[in-house]
Amino acid sequence: MPEKTLTNEELSVIFPEFSTDEIFRRSGVKTRHISADKEIASDMAVVAAEKLFLESGIPKTDIGFTLFCAEILDRTAPATACILQDRIGLPKNSGAMDIPMGCSGFMYGLLLAKSLVCSNAVDNVLLLTGECETKTIHPQDHELRMIFGDGMAATVVSKTDNNNIGDFVIGTDGSGWENLAVRGCNARELVTAEWLKENESAGGMPYGRLTMNGTEILNFTLKNVPKMVNEVLEKEKLTMDNINLVIFHQASGFMLEVLRRKMKIPKEKFFTNIQDKANTVSATIPIALRDAIDAGLTKKGDKVLLAGFGIGYSWGATIITI
Repeated sequence: MPEKTLTNEELSVIFPEFSTDEIFRRSGVKTRHISADKEIASDMAVVAAEKLFLESGIPKTDIGFTLFCAEILDRTAPATACILQDRIGLPKNSGAMDIPMGCSGFMYGLLLAKSLVCSNAVDNVLLLTGECETKTIHPQDHELRMIFGDGMAATVVSKTDNNNIGDFVIGTDGSGWENLAVRGCNARELVTAEWLKENESAGGMPYGRLTMNGTEILNFTLKNVPKMVNEVLEKEKLTMDNINLVIFHQASGFMLEVLRRKMKIPKEKFFTNIQDKANTVSATIPIALRDAIDAGLTKKGDKVLLAGFGIGYSWGATIITI
């Protein structure tokens, strides 16, 4: 997590029409971590990876493939994952690939990582997921500034983990892409001189600008997430009674609570950490899993249901065994 933070008290000064209590009620967030001015997703990935190797004792030489999941890449080409191989000091006889996904990125990355080790292509995959999303948010967009923060997670999926990661349920509905998108970037929507001038008061918005139709995103979520969870439970021949913990993508506090109530998931089984970490896009699920483990909320043999959903539209879920 970046060192710099943005609290509700600070946001209330920027947007005096909203009290700190109102900001929390709308977002479920109290504190967001904000990347430094020149810090981008790949910089955070290096820090997260080094932290993982230091704490886990896993040798870098054991990594056979690196998956880097972020929407803000270093450049169109080469793949940022290739550059990270060199920056982190990973073996040259390993693979590297970008996954330009958002909210469901960890689930897609976990599926790909599992597929790589199950196919005997490699023994260990380094999965780096996260974003510096705040760089795409207009300074006057109070709704998005309340919800999003920056962060990065590093995960190693190993051949010995094969039986601990269950089957997946995934889905895509690109017809809804316009309801959550970063505008003014890449081939379809170039960052032009006109764009920079139009957004001059906001520093030019050179990374593009995130836009969201909150109502449509909520409708998409309520329609697809309960169905997805039921499908993954059926696929594994389990019920919610067999699940020890549920970790959803930390979209917003309001959305998470609506989902929990709609699906009648007991509070004690439903883990959230959005209060202190905010919505870090593809990093929310692994960061929440780490926080839950550190808090002693899981034990060996527990089954944890993971589900990601959002931008794309895209969604994915699986059940892991601790």
